[in-house]
Amino acid sequence: MAKQRVVVLGPTTDDPLHHERAEMADFDVEFVQEAPKSEGEAIEAVRGADAIMMQGGWGTEQVIRAADAAKVLAVYSHGFNHIDVDAATDMGIIVTNGAGMCAEEVSNQAVTMALSLNRQIVQTTNQLRDTGDWSNAPFLPIEPIDEQTLGIVGFGNIGRQVARKLGQGWRMDTLVFDPYVAPWIISEYNVEQVFEINELFKRSDYIVVVVPLNAETFHMIGKKQFDVMKKSAYYINVCRGSVNDEPALIEALQQGKMRGAGLDVFEQEPVDPGNPLLQMENVITAMHLAGSSTRSAWLARQRASQQVAAVL
Repeated sequence: MAKQRVVVLGPTTDDPLHHERAEMADFDVEFVQEAPKSEGEAIEAVRGADAIMMQGGWGTEQVIRAADAAKVLAVYSHGFNHIDVDAATDMGIIVTNGAGMCAEEVSNQAVTMALSLNRQIVQTTNQLRDTGDWSNAPFLPIEPIDEQTLGIVGFGNIGRQVARKLGQGWRMDTLVFDPYVAPWIISEYNVEQVFEINELFKRSDYIVVVVPLNAETFHMIGKKQFDVMKKSAYYINVCRGSVNDEPALIEALQQGKMRGAGLDVFEQEPVDPGNPLLQMENVITAMHLAGSSTRSAWLARQRASQQVAAVL
C-alpha cells in the first residue's frame, strides 16, 4: 500500500505523537506536523493530505476545500462546531470527533456545580475569605437535593452519566429533553422523557445542558425558557456558550428569574473580564475546563487516531 500522508495541525511541530503512531503502526503512514499561524498556511498544509488531525482551529471552508485528497478530518475534542461540516460533506470528507473521551469529566463538572450551588460552597467560602462574616442567612434555604428534580437537556454520553450520578447516586427525579434518544435508553436509565423543552425548564430545580453546538442548538435556550423557570432553580451549562442566549441569561439572573447558575462556557472565549456573569455572587464559573483530566488528554488522542485508522 502506498504511503499515506497524515497531516497533524497543532500548536507545535515537535509533538512525539505517541498515541497517533501506536494506533496506526500497521499502516504505511507518514506523519507531517504543521503549526499554521494563518489560514493561508493551513491551506498549504492540508494539500495532498490523506487524513487531517486537527488539534486546534482552521476548520474553515477554505481550508477544507484545499484538502483535495483527504478522506477524513478528525478533531480531538467532543465539539466540532469549529469545523465547516457542510464543506467537508461536499468534499466527501468524513468528520470524526472524540465522542466519549471526556464524558466522565464533563459530567463530573456538572455534578460538582450542582452540589456546589446546592450547598453554596463557593459563596460561603468567598464571604468568609473576604469579610469573615459568619452570617449564613444569605445562603438559606438549602433544599435537600435528593428531593429535587433534575432536568437534562441532551441525553448522549455525558447526559447519561449526569443521570447516573445525580439521578441514581443522589436520588433526584430526572427529566430528559432529547428528541433523538431511543426509548430503550430512557427506560434503561429510569428517567422521564419530556417532549417540550419549556416543560423541562418549568418543572426542574436543576437544569444541566449537554448538547453539541450546531445550527439546531444555537441559542436553543433563551428568554422563553428562562421565563418559565422556578425562581429557586439553578441553570448549569457545561457544553458550549452559544447553546444559550447569553444576554437573555444575564437578564434572567439580574431579574431573579432563577436562583443561580454554574457556567463552564461562555459565548465569547476567553470571556471578557467585564462580563456581568463574572460579577454575580450567585454564579459559579470555570474557564471551559470541564473535559480536562490526565485521562481525557490521552483518550482524545487515542479516539482521534482510532477513527483515522478506521477510515484509512
